Amino acid sequence: MTERKELSGEHNGLLLLEKRLFVSDAYLIIPIQNDGPEGQLSLRVNDEVIFQYNTNLASTIDTVDWYAFFSLECFRGMQAEITGLNVTEEGFDLIRQSNSIPSKNDLFVEKYRPQFHFTSRTGWLNDPNGLIYYQGEYHLFYQHNPTGLSWGNMTWGHAISHDLIRWRELPKVLFPNPETGTCFSGATFIDSKNQLRKKTGDEDVLVAFYLRTEVGLCLAYSNDRGRTFTDYELNPVLNHQGARIDTPRPFWHEPTKRWVAPTYDFFINSSGEKRRCVGFYSSSNLTEWRFESRVEQDGWGDELCGCVDFFELPVDQNPHNKKWVMILIDGSYIVGDFDGTTFYTLYGKSATTDDRISSLVVQGDYYGTMTWHNMPRDRRVQIAWMRNYETYPGMAFNQQMTVPSELTLHSTNCGPRLRMNPIRELEGLRKETHQWTDFNLSENDDLLRNIQANLLDLEIEFEPLKASTILFLIRGAQVSYDAQEQTLSACGVSAKLFPIEGLINLRILLDRTSIEIYGNDGRVYIPKVIFPEAKDNAIKLKSAKGEIKITYLRIHHLGSAWEDSPTTNDRQYSL
Repeated sequence: MTERKELSGEHNGLLLLEKRLFVSDAYLIIPIQNDGPEGQLSLRVNDEVIFQYNTNLASTIDTVDWYAFFSLECFRGMQAEITGLNVTEEGFDLIRQSNSIPSKNDLFVEKYRPQFHFTSRTGWLNDPNGLIYYQGEYHLFYQHNPTGLSWGNMTWGHAISHDLIRWRELPKVLFPNPETGTCFSGATFIDSKNQLRKKTGDEDVLVAFYLRTEVGLCLAYSNDRGRTFTDYELNPVLNHQGARIDTPRPFWHEPTKRWVAPTYDFFINSSGEKRRCVGFYSSSNLTEWRFESRVEQDGWGDELCGCVDFFELPVDQNPHNKKWVMILIDGSYIVGDFDGTTFYTLYGKSATTDDRISSLVVQGDYYGTMTWHNMPRDRRVQIAWMRNYETYPGMAFNQQMTVPSELTLHSTNCGPRLRMNPIRELEGLRKETHQWTDFNLSENDDLLRNIQANLLDLEIEFEPLKASTILFLIRGAQVSYDAQEQTLSACGVSAKLFPIEGLINLRILLDRTSIEIYGNDGRVYIPKVIFPEAKDNAIKLKSAKGEIKITYLRIHHLGSAWEDSPTTNDRQYSL
């Protein structure tokens, strides 16, 4: 039964609605109206605040655009209280428990739902967080607004996979709190030595190191393989006066026998100016952290040092020749050496952001990259937020991740350089292949006139003869290579791409709302979000100028990663 209270003070004149319930069902269902007035919803269980969200609650049943939902499995049998501030009574009465998700049968088959890129079932997502492999499961935590289609209410969403392609979405794990703030980016790691003293069973403890916006860098721990997390009682464990430390990326540094955490940090330079940096902190016990060194950013500029990633890679797959790589938020990176305290360039000086190498990512729709820790065979796989400023038309979700890509480090005349290519697991979605070898493409040819697709993986290698231009039109998206300018272009962005032994090769991935192009075995990468017309499934390959000698062309039709995914099974979704 709903109770009404009139508020005074800072909320003078607003109506507070309350209702109590005995938790018996799997989900709490919340009706959302995208353009509705902004109110506030809170959930308390046994007098503990679980979440507090700014929410556009639907005013009536007729104004519902979609339903947000929360798992209640771990609260079964408990007393809960829901409060609503600045919401209508009719809309508040629509909040209910349920053992099923409204519109479940429509999820993952929607017009603009990506079929092999990760999206949250409903709501907004941005940066990937806490990527780790543990006991056969890849964990993807991510910045998430469960009750809206725009940034806000930062929560850690959670999904797991056995192959990095087919994902099972699990209940959210870290929630905003009115006193400690929202949950920003961070990382997870395995406390195999039980240094935090939180192990309660046979499983190693997973620890999340992340920013609570009102207090600083915090720890949260899990004894159930990441299904639930508990905030460490002595948070924050790292902070300093006058500047917020953000996005830590801790790892165990075996040579110095301690934890090291590169973080998004700030410092005051010799002129008294506040500047951004990557700060290195160390700890022997996870709770006491000491500043060691920094990678300074000269000038205010963009947030280059946000969401920093830092790891070792072998050069040319040689395990006896490893270098450290620091990837910054835009995909630019620095290659060097690390002694557990300071990051040095390959020339022996302390690294700064002036030493960064231009990103192999052509800045399309890409932000906040992160790699998985603890992967089998020391693979280094990254994923990024495929940032886009448009909403997905008519959808109950917004934003997507890139396809996971494997990073490798290779010798060049300019020093070691990164390459990235789609993970091999993606090939498991291939259904049917068309292929051609050793032929010439002339200006009047229309080779692919009988092929249509909205999900594909395309591979091509060709000899870019002088003054020739090869052109793909893929569901309205244009991809071209101009041999005279030695330029690869796609959807309005371009990059230099030079032939290797006289040849260019491209890998093009097409999903319902994105296209990703990898050039010359991952030396260049272009990610773009697109919204093609549903009926436009045409694929065209043309020589726009001159004749082109093609070594091979393979077009693989792809199936959906969601077809056999357990994320569509309610029983497996809940704890």
